[in-house]
Amino acid sequence: MVLCNLYCYIKKPLSIFGTVDKNQPKFIDLFAGIGGFRLAFEQAGYKCVYSCEIDSACQDVYLNNFGERPKDDITQINIKEIPDFDVLTAGFPCQPFSICGKRQGFEDTRGTLFFHICEIIAVKRPSVVLLENVKYLVHHDNGRTLDTIIYSLEYLGYLVDYKILNSKDFGLPQNRERIIIFATKNKKFNFEEIDTSNSLEKLENYLCQNGHFEYLEDQEYTLIDKPKQQASGLIFVGYRNNKTTWRKGVRPNTQHLSRVHHQPNRIYSVEGVHPTIPSQETSGRFFIYIAREKKVRKLTIKECYRIMGFPDTFQVHNSIAECYKQIGNSVPVPLIYQLAIQIKNQDLLFKKDKTHCEYTNFYQPQAIQLKILEITQMNHKQKLLQIYDELSNFKNINNQLPENISKYIQTIAEYAFRNQKGVYTVLVTLLVHKILEPAQDIRYHQSSMAGGFSGRTIDTQYITPTLKELGLPAMAESGWLSRSLEQPYPYTLNYGGKINNKATREAFLNIIDFIENNPDKAKIATKLLIYYVKQATVVNQISIIKLVNPEKLNIVTVINCLDAHFNHNYKAFGASKLPVIAFYAIYQRLVQEVERYKGCILKDLGSHTASDHTSKTAGDIEIFDKKKKLIEAIEIKYGKPIDLQMILNAKEKILKHNPRRYYIFSSADIKLDDKIKIQDEIQFIASNHGCQVIVNGIIPTLKYYLRLIMSVEKFLADYSQLVEQDKELQAVHKIQWNNILKRLE
Repeated sequence: MVLCNLYCYIKKPLSIFGTVDKNQPKFIDLFAGIGGFRLAFEQAGYKCVYSCEIDSACQDVYLNNFGERPKDDITQINIKEIPDFDVLTAGFPCQPFSICGKRQGFEDTRGTLFFHICEIIAVKRPSVVLLENVKYLVHHDNGRTLDTIIYSLEYLGYLVDYKILNSKDFGLPQNRERIIIFATKNKKFNFEEIDTSNSLEKLENYLCQNGHFEYLEDQEYTLIDKPKQQASGLIFVGYRNNKTTWRKGVRPNTQHLSRVHHQPNRIYSVEGVHPTIPSQETSGRFFIYIAREKKVRKLTIKECYRIMGFPDTFQVHNSIAECYKQIGNSVPVPLIYQLAIQIKNQDLLFKKDKTHCEYTNFYQPQAIQLKILEITQMNHKQKLLQIYDELSNFKNINNQLPENISKYIQTIAEYAFRNQKGVYTVLVTLLVHKILEPAQDIRYHQSSMAGGFSGRTIDTQYITPTLKELGLPAMAESGWLSRSLEQPYPYTLNYGGKINNKATREAFLNIIDFIENNPDKAKIATKLLIYYVKQATVVNQISIIKLVNPEKLNIVTVINCLDAHFNHNYKAFGASKLPVIAFYAIYQRLVQEVERYKGCILKDLGSHTASDHTSKTAGDIEIFDKKKKLIEAIEIKYGKPIDLQMILNAKEKILKHNPRRYYIFSSADIKLDDKIKIQDEIQFIASNHGCQVIVNGIIPTLKYYLRLIMSVEKFLADYSQLVEQDKELQAVHKIQWNNILKRLE
């Protein structure tokens, strides 16, 4: 018997709720599945005016329960034919983001379906957008996927917030966590208003009393002693016998721990809640232990639907496999019901002007973000390019801002060529955003902050690529990936994050404070910053001389020149990249001249100021074979002794990128205390992971490689060209190389 706290709607005929009020709020049901959103919203007093679902089996179930068959392909619908509505609901496909799937995100073709949602929003302008997805979306691609979703909605003119909600907090005995994203027009959805004080429901109260049950024999399972209820509400009580456990990292005598057993082999007590119901029967529908019967069995189909909040009267598909797939992909109805009620209670609905923009086919399959808006509003790239173009007529620079602010901007520009490039990139992003959105408080640079926005997404999608295009200093991906700037604190004068350089910290925070109090000065401040950086870029553009008779050079002479260039007593930041450039020039020769590298691809030289984690690389230099498989990675450690931690860090990259060979070259010796451990670890990596790790000195290795190539003079020409073109090197590094070359003439 199902208890009465399953909500009253389970006793009502589906989709029948009395006389329709002309003021009744309307919603559309996208990626409708079998109608979980519709059940909840209709119970809350909304009217469904449109539904869309591509799966034919789901369409059949939807038709049987709601009397209409949803449209079948969101990419093909005519938006003009969608009736006006107040709320858009969508549980868009979760496989691209789910830990059950391949984690391909927007690289998966279904990931692009989100942009069809944006297409509808841009035209219909609903009061509220409610999206549901898997919890893993928060972490996918280091948060960039979620940032893109949030920023897309913000750029459409919405206030966006999100939270992870759990169905067990809404009167259901299932530990099912999902991300809920709200986009609203007049004020943000307040998640704190949701009542999640329901006492934890027991799975026992939702079980069928009669039916066909799949029991295990006593000898097929083992119950553990003294099971404990976890914070999630789960009570792991045992496991199936003679079934595989996880093969890696499992210690002896740990069978009593749920994590060592594959999910389908775990047994949970009905005194607690059930784990998340997945969309494949082979992945879940866990075994349950019923103490009063002293038996172990699986949930029935009806029980699966009950713990998702579906009524017993709901007509399911006649295929068992489809039933599991459909309920696993559905939403917890009571949770969605509470959200629908809160939309009304928080007064988030408003009366729109009946006129709206004519439909245009904005969707571009190759678009990454926000192509749908470029026809109506200048984006950040266009604004930055416009400012850059206006610099030719930029006069009376210092008279347009207070003297202290001008000096602060000059400080940021100077350090953009040192080790504070992230601060400069973030400042450019904030200033450009302030120009486009004067009402936005740019100090609140993360969407999770109250009234905040996603600065990192703007930088990644627009600012950093544009700075690179203009030939100005730029990070590998985003200034927000600098640890000192990614902290979840607003950029106020007492910013809680650590910007180690005191001069740039003071300048950065004071500029932002000034702009917040004088938003009309944002454009002139941006111009001044780009002007100073452009001037410094010109200063750094030093031509490297060409030798008259380079063919006279021998390996010893070239090595001496490189050694002198690397180890000059520089006072400026950036010399650690010189050995990286030298090895890159060597590999330019190797891929052309050495047989084993024929057909290989040398990846473009990236930023040496970005960490490998930030730049997503295995090392400073990467070589790929014809099939684009990484075969070699080279890591340069200038001035750092090779220690055990370097080898352990390398092992992590080897596990992730799987190269055949991994080189670590340093200008310092191997740390003697770690020598034996390093040798043992290198042997372990070779034996267990099939990767050869080679450690050596920078100069000895360059000397060896120079013997392999046919033309020392071509290597020297390549090195000179790379030094001349590199934007991370400062003028002094280029001048010093010229001085060395002059001594050869």
